[in-house]
Amino acid sequence: MSTAADPADPLSTALLDTMMLANRLVTTEAMRAAPDGRLTPPQFRILNYLAGASGASLSEVAAHLGVRLPTASVMLVKLASEGHVVRSRDPDSRRRMQLRLTRQGETVVAAVRGALLARLGTGLLALGPEDRAALQGAVPALQKLLGAV
Repeated sequence: MSTAADPADPLSTALLDTMMLANRLVTTEAMRAAPDGRLTPPQFRILNYLAGASGASLSEVAAHLGVRLPTASVMLVKLASEGHVVRSRDPDSRRRMQLRLTRQGETVVAAVRGALLARLGTGLLALGPEDRAALQGAVPALQKLLGAV
């Protein structure tokens, strides 16, 4: 008996399809809700990450995005030039740069997250109580699953 999951498993397929739909929602709202309309989904992911991990390094951002350091560096230079992120030397390590959101970056994150939460809230209101309860019950399992993948 094999312990590997079957990639054609209907649940795996349904979860992947659902995550792709969720990603499309985030992509659409990141572009629509950004004040200047020029925010890409990876840029939003960086800003959203820094909102919860202020002072993170370039390496930490790259690891979070799943990209190489030069790719993350190019995105951060752009975000800094647009006034969303500020880079400063870590007082404990001359080689490490700390990354923080500016007020403008915080405003962008709040706008995009607010738009996403509003869309989700509207969608949840359209569901019946049983569907909302099923989703509420599934959230811990989804978080555990995605943390283990």
